[in-house]
Amino acid sequence: MRYFLSIALMTSASVGSPALGQEMDDIRGVKNLIEIPVPPNYGLWAGIALGALLLAALIWKLLSRKRPAPARSSAERALAELKDSENLIESESPEPLANAVTATVRRYIEERFGIAAPRRTTEEFFQDVSTHGYPGITPFAEDLSRFLRFCDELKFGRGSVDRERRVKLIESARRFVESTSRSETDVAQPKSIDPVAA
Repeated sequence: MRYFLSIALMTSASVGSPALGQEMDDIRGVKNLIEIPVPPNYGLWAGIALGALLLAALIWKLLSRKRPAPARSSAERALAELKDSENLIESESPEPLANAVTATVRRYIEERFGIAAPRRTTEEFFQDVSTHGYPGITPFAEDLSRFLRFCDELKFGRGSVDRERRVKLIESARRFVESTSRSETDVAQPKSIDPVAA
């Protein structure tokens, strides 16, 4: 038994505890720290890319948008409409020309003076003008009354005019627009807009 005990002691001494002054081969020393990379934040990058894409689309939309044409004055619009109505001079009936010219003048009066001329009859319009005394219209009231009544007769088929009178009709409307589009001091000297007298 002694023999067995001595073998056991030797084995445990050689395996379990190293002799003094000897290093153990089976235990490793402390190693340096290993840096574990942080995985990229794909959500953040996707958000940045989407934001940049939306910003680029917004900039493109703003730069490619058509620029609105400069706003024209009511007088410029009316004169352009009167120029377009010259195409109706040669029409068989004077009614389309009278409708176009009257509508243009009435729209111009509404835009320039704030009077609801397109939605009123000629009589209602002049009753309103005489009641309220609009300073821009008053100097032209008599000639404008004859002009609109003459157009009413043409619109409702109670009159006929030759080519020369149709041209004068447009010229009368043009003179009215040009005269009233000036400043108040210029309006004090009205030009005749009567298509019958012109």
